[in-house]
Amino acid sequence: ACEGLEVVFEDKFADDAGGWPLKDNVEVKDGSFVFKLPPDDMQSDLNVTFTVHDADICSETVWPTGDQPILGAGLLFWGEDNRTYFQFGVLNNGKFWIARKQDGKWLGTIAANVDSPAINKAPGAANTLRVKTVGNSVTFFINGTKVRELRGQAPKTGWRFGLSGDNFDKAKEAKVIFKTVKVTN
Repeated sequence: ACEGLEVVFEDKFADDAGGWPLKDNVEVKDGSFVFKLPPDDMQSDLNVTFTVHDADICSETVWPTGDQPILGAGLLFWGEDNRTYFQFGVLNNGKFWIARKQDGKWLGTIAANVDSPAINKAPGAANTLRVKTVGNSVTFFINGTKVRELRGQAPKTGWRFGLSGDNFDKAKEAKVIFKTVKVTN
């Protein structure tokens, strides 16, 4: 997964001391970071204790077991605050996306609902998301498979990383679960 030489941050969610803002819809304990999502909701959580420049960010997410609506699990990068960041995510229907949010508004989707055979779709299946940034270049991986490259504008003074969860069901609540986050340089 992450291939940098030095581990900058690692969290296996044994406790809630990893620098994640705890909200009503976030639970961190017993080896899991869980977004508890109401119907038709998206939540994001930027880590507030670490600032990085160039970084290799990896996270393992696990789809809940049982019958599930369409869910999205994402990594946030180039985050300036909880209203300005880029998002790379996978859906449990085998698609991925890359999008940008600025000042609380979605500016656009760089890659929308792109099919990828690299995504494990089954309930209970794990997926490892990886975002590698070097200067203004980003490379995206799903389960070790490179799926996209992007040139963009990284924040000038360092940035934050984070997680996101999406529930596309209009009627049912859902959970999006992460097992690990690791950042290397």
